Amino acid sequence: MKKVIRYSLIIFLSYVAFCIFVFLNQENLLFFPFRGVFIIPKVDNLEEVYIKTEDGVKLNAWYFDNKSDKTIIFFHGNWGNIFFNRERIKIFNELKINAIMPDYREYGRSGGEILSEQDLKKDADAVYQYVLSKWIKSENIIIWWQSFGGAVAIDLAQNKNIKALVVESAFSSLEEMASSQFPYLPIKFLLKFHFRNDEKISKIHIPVLIIHSIRDEIINFSNWEKLFSLANEPKFFLKTNGTHNGGFSSSFDLYVSTFRDFLKLK
Repeated sequence: MKKVIRYSLIIFLSYVAFCIFVFLNQENLLFFPFRGVFIIPKVDNLEEVYIKTEDGVKLNAWYFDNKSDKTIIFFHGNWGNIFFNRERIKIFNELKINAIMPDYREYGRSGGEILSEQDLKKDADAVYQYVLSKWIKSENIIIWWQSFGGAVAIDLAQNKNIKALVVESAFSSLEEMASSQFPYLPIKFLLKFHFRNDEKISKIHIPVLIIHSIRDEIINFSNWEKLFSLANEPKFFLKTNGTHNGGFSSSFDLYVSTFRDFLKLK
């Protein structure tokens, strides 16, 4: 009987220690930044820029000037940096629309580190203000998020008179996604980051395009249904093919035609 109690105690203490580890190392478990940008693509309209946030952090970004009156702000996911999203350049130039691809603090050539959701909000707002400084009207700004970038983009889209919001391969909430992957952990009590996209998307009153691949191996395809049901009209859905990070390349032509229709581009 003593052995049973001892082993039970060891298991319990190990479980508690693991929960404490998850709580204290949350940033390292959620964000996977690559420092530095290995190669800057040789594209004529690419300008490397640095943007300062309100708390003094310098963010690195690629700005693409296509002499358009519209600009896309593209927020990438939680892995890598803008270099790993360079395939996106093709659609910006195909659509002949301006675009900016920022790296969050701690990613690529950006400084600082991510300690809270508020840090990401500051990064997003700084990029938005930079685009406005380019004489682009807020109603001509399109915010496009991919995966974890949604946590940044959806906060920015609230209370902004922008043209549209694009939601690609996004989860409804971090708690829901983590709970499904780690059902044995008390996720609700461990999270310092919450990313409640499901609560926030219903507060946005601009056109929304939701994109999700049926073969997404990271964020379940069903997530789009919840976000779509909560989004306000006008809203549209694009079903694509390919992996979580490969759906864009696999369905490129479909992306181009859908964006042209959605943004009413010629």
